[in-house]
Amino acid sequence: MTALMFFLMPSKTTLYNAAMQPVVDLPAGYFVMQSDVDAPSGYIAVAYDDISGYVRADEVQEVDYIPMTKYETTVRFYCDNDGQPVNLRSAPNKTADVLTVLEPTGSGRCYGSISGDAIISGAGDLWYYVKTETVSGYCYSAHVRVDPIPPNIIEKEEPVITPPVIDEQPEEPNETPQAMSTTTAIIFSVALCIPVPFIMYFLFRKPKDE
Repeated sequence: MTALMFFLMPSKTTLYNAAMQPVVDLPAGYFVMQSDVDAPSGYIAVAYDDISGYVRADEVQEVDYIPMTKYETTVRFYCDNDGQPVNLRSAPNKTADVLTVLEPTGSGRCYGSISGDAIISGAGDLWYYVKTETVSGYCYSAHVRVDPIPPNIIEKEEPVITPPVIDEQPEEPNETPQAMSTTTAIIFSVALCIPVPFIMYFLFRKPKDE
């Protein structure tokens, strides 16, 4: 079994797909896990929670431990388009296929952002890579509101220590003292009784008249 290998992202790190196109900029301070997929020279094949791709080897740092918090999973997006539905597209540009139309109250998970088309003048070119219950895609930043990314508190995952198996031997039954033989008992009783007459004699004998 191959040991798990994690890489820290000290700054925002771009995740690329198999065509080496940028998918999303992952948040700084979190980790990617190396996968067994072959990667082009200068790249590492990785997984980030439930998405996978490639990162540049010079943008991440290998660590010799398993981090307790590996991925950011709490940041959510919320549709915020003046009460209008929001298009979820297959790529961060205005001509990409619309995968689904989100309700004005729609929400879901946000993995990070990426630059794309500027749909609204003055609103910038930022898009968010998000996931609803059924589909993942891109929402234009001016049409959604996103939670701030919390900093990762980097802690090592404690190793699981398996207690040693103790081979318990069955307890030996208590040994019952052997019963005294009949002959031994008689001898012991006689030995105890012999001095009694002598003791009685010396205690109660009459002194001789002088």
